[in-house]
Amino acid sequence: MLVVRGTKKLRDRAKGSAAGDDDVSTGVLGDWFATALLWKPQVALAVNARTFLPVFLPLAPAGRLLDRLPEEIARILALHGLDPAVIEAEREAMSEVRVSPTNDRSVVGVMTEFAFLGEHWFDGDLTALSLRMAGTPVGPLRSGDGFPDQALAALVGDLATSADSLAELIPFPGTVLPAATSSAPGKPRGAVSPVIEGVDSPSGAPSVFQLKVTLLNTKPPIWRRILVDGSMTLAELHEVIQAAFGWWNCHLHEFEISRARYGIPDPDWDLGPPRNDERTTRIDAVAGDGASFHYTYDFGDDWRHKVTVEKVGAVEPGTAVPDCIGGRRACPPEDCGGPWGY
Repeated sequence: MLVVRGTKKLRDRAKGSAAGDDDVSTGVLGDWFATALLWKPQVALAVNARTFLPVFLPLAPAGRLLDRLPEEIARILALHGLDPAVIEAEREAMSEVRVSPTNDRSVVGVMTEFAFLGEHWFDGDLTALSLRMAGTPVGPLRSGDGFPDQALAALVGDLATSADSLAELIPFPGTVLPAATSSAPGKPRGAVSPVIEGVDSPSGAPSVFQLKVTLLNTKPPIWRRILVDGSMTLAELHEVIQAAFGWWNCHLHEFEISRARYGIPDPDWDLGPPRNDERTTRIDAVAGDGASFHYTYDFGDDWRHKVTVEKVGAVEPGTAVPDCIGGRRACPPEDCGGPWGY
């Protein structure tokens, strides 16, 4: 099944069966977001939720758009050089298409960015536009390769991740990840985002960190207890916290550990002491048993979290991380004004 999450403009024009609450995309690429662009001629734009890969195609005939979309996606995947077997499996998974409203502002934001740039670059060839936009960096609200075509290559490469790897990928809310299909060497332990070279590698045996993450200024407190691989980077820990709480990763974030700041360095915008690069900093390099530090998400609403290392243990047989093993109370909605607005 393919779930197309369309804007109202798209849903008003494209007819199709509505997705139920339990319907999920079964392909490797997961959901696609789509909108109608009222250019001359009118165009439909689909963006993959997992890789931000764009596909531009004619909107007309709008009534059959959802029937045409799987074949167009498969054609663009072939132009990106994907293995025919992977494309065929994806096409088979998209044999049934259902439509639903959008549910992720990050993807909608990228789709809006592509629509703006695409109208400027469009010269009548939608295939060329799809390929050009796939090589365009997208906003850094979500960690990853930054370029949709590179993210697609990384995702396909992830299919070879070892099934017995200590750490498995975790999905953001509303996404489904494929099971590993090969025992070929994949990413190192703890990799959630695509691998980034240069991560500090302390000596010592592999370890599992049990963390309690508490959302501050909430009463009664909202918290989650998670298990993570000590070799994870802080950038990967950010993704785990986002998924465990149910945040949508729409905003910037930062860690503060022993008065040092960790995030994505930006010399043009950083204020105060420079940020250390969270993508090259492992958890076990900056925190140990009993340590605590802070994680802030959304500098506008200022959702501050206290992260406490409750214990550090050796890897035991059957351990699967990351894992959320406990917690209390639902996470506040995005953009509600912070703890006081909530």
